[in-house]
Amino acid sequence: MRYIDKSNCCAEFDKYVNNDSPSVWDEFKTDIKLKLHQHLWREQQGLCIYCQQEVPEKKETEYKIRSHIEHIRPRRGHNPDKYAHLIFCYKNLSVSCEGFDCKMDDSLNPKKEFCEHNKENEYDEYKFLNPVECRDIEDYFSYGIDGTIHPNNNKNDEDKSKAQYMIKTLYLNHPTLTDMRKKQYQLIIQEQEKGLDIKDFLNPHYELPGFYTMLKQLFLQLGV
Repeated sequence: MRYIDKSNCCAEFDKYVNNDSPSVWDEFKTDIKLKLHQHLWREQQGLCIYCQQEVPEKKETEYKIRSHIEHIRPRRGHNPDKYAHLIFCYKNLSVSCEGFDCKMDDSLNPKKEFCEHNKENEYDEYKFLNPVECRDIEDYFSYGIDGTIHPNNNKNDEDKSKAQYMIKTLYLNHPTLTDMRKKQYQLIIQEQEKGLDIKDFLNPHYELPGFYTMLKQLFLQLGV
């Protein structure tokens, strides 16, 4: 995960919330919801808020469900009133993948097994590393070239416990994710051997490469 700056609000969404005073998420106007989704996607530079796989930009003419607007502090659960005031709070909204490889063929009927679909309504205020609040969130994790993610051993026990909580809650070591991360790293190594400039690759102007934090960390370890 990586820190997401939420200072650039979505104008259409703000206008809708201020003028219509919505209270039920399921009655959210479709056109405004699409604009919000697109704005959040650009804000996250094309990556899932949790696993950082690339998610396709949602268009009016595309009906494949590859991502959704995620409430970081959940809007449902055993105590639905706990975060009711955050249902339409911009800083609580993000784009999450659908819990499977977004590039997977629909005919394979992929199961929703990680990120928000494993997290569901889980949110421990003392353990959850919120990507829009925790500025140094990247420092809590370390990655292996085998695609696995672990708590950073340089952190104290409390911080390592938080990292482990996130890995478990989001199932970030799901076999699909570890395989995707491993393949992404190997692909970039191959491209580097062909002349790819890693520094330029990791600093694009718009969309980020999938699993950006992992790549940045591993290549920094190689002295790139």
